[in-house]
Amino acid sequence: MQRTAASSTRAADRARVAEIAGEVAGIARELEYLGERLGLSSLQLSVQALRSEEANIRERLSSYYDPASILPTEIVSEIFVHVLPAYPICPSRAGKSSPTQLTHVCRQWREIALSTPSLWRAIMIPFRHDMSWDLVSVPTSWDLDFVQTWLRRSGSCPLSLHMDEPPESAVWSATRLFETIVSHRARWENLSLYLWNWCSDWLEIAGPMPLLREMKLDASRGNWNDYPRSKPLPTVFYEMPRLHSMTFVDHISLSIGFPWSQLTSLSLVRIVVGDCTELFQQTVNLVHCKVCPIDVSGVYGTMIEPDTRLPRLESLELVQDDGPPDVLKYLGTFTVAALLRLQIPNSEYDPDHFFHSLSAFIAKAGCKLQELHIIGPPNPYYGLARYRRKLAYIPRVFYNEICLDEEYSGDWDSDETSDEE
Repeated sequence: MQRTAASSTRAADRARVAEIAGEVAGIARELEYLGERLGLSSLQLSVQALRSEEANIRERLSSYYDPASILPTEIVSEIFVHVLPAYPICPSRAGKSSPTQLTHVCRQWREIALSTPSLWRAIMIPFRHDMSWDLVSVPTSWDLDFVQTWLRRSGSCPLSLHMDEPPESAVWSATRLFETIVSHRARWENLSLYLWNWCSDWLEIAGPMPLLREMKLDASRGNWNDYPRSKPLPTVFYEMPRLHSMTFVDHISLSIGFPWSQLTSLSLVRIVVGDCTELFQQTVNLVHCKVCPIDVSGVYGTMIEPDTRLPRLESLELVQDDGPPDVLKYLGTFTVAALLRLQIPNSEYDPDHFFHSLSAFIAKAGCKLQELHIIGPPNPYYGLARYRRKLAYIPRVFYNEICLDEEYSGDWDSDETSDEE
């Protein structure tokens, strides 16, 4: 209906412009015929008025080329949504990827943006850093106003929230910010929190979170060295019936009340080996798992349980960060009969050990592996052709070479130079 009305208005304006042009031409001919003796002031005024009206209408017609003025509001709203990063990624507060930018173009765009709740449903809550690497400025009332404004504009939409790490000097302000987002916990769908050990007295979430699907708890920026492993993380969670994906970074407390058995995706980044193994006993329904274990004791082998059974696991990523030195040993502890996709680090200095560990793992697991991704620097004396021959029993194999800040990817189907065995 809105589009039909706009089309009718444009057609009427075009018809009127043609009429005015005809009248002006007729008057001009009459002026030329009658001459100056008859007194032409009234006719000249008529011409000026008509020309002014014509200019105004032409200006109005030119405005119709703005797509937002001729498209239905619902379509413009959808276009605006696609301007932002794909949900659940949080856009920036300002700039080209921010919904705020859309409110600064014109009044019509502002009205549409403010009436589109889905533009405001993904909220990044950073604590603004000073020029110094280690200094973080204390959040102000403006930070709280920003969060409250976006929450209000998001209406009843499910929320994606990312709360960065607050400085210890900002406990009071950070507490108010956290209380604000907790009051909307019934709408949480994706949640990412940075945890600091000093915030254990205030960081508590009490109440159901019926929509929460994915959560990340990152303790990498806090000093957790003296934090007891048996002590719960400074967060309490209840009633998360839809939670299926969890990520823990640097610290995990096995006493925390998570619905472990309902998880289908789990990432453990820089988590102590013993904690990983103990946790897997409770996550029997995992379909995807990423593990980057560390060995704080220095005696890697003594901390590994003989068997970790994950009967539904289809994808396993084993990552070597800054320890242990031989993460392939950890691979042998998994019994995963349903596994289809595996990512493991390359053994740069002992390729034979790599192949032996992989074949032993597959034989023990009894899986029909379909895809293998190898990560890490290659052995300079062990060419890719040999890898291809050794792994011919796996349908799809990829070698992603990572060297410092450069990344190279290669499909095994591409031509590679064979080395001599």
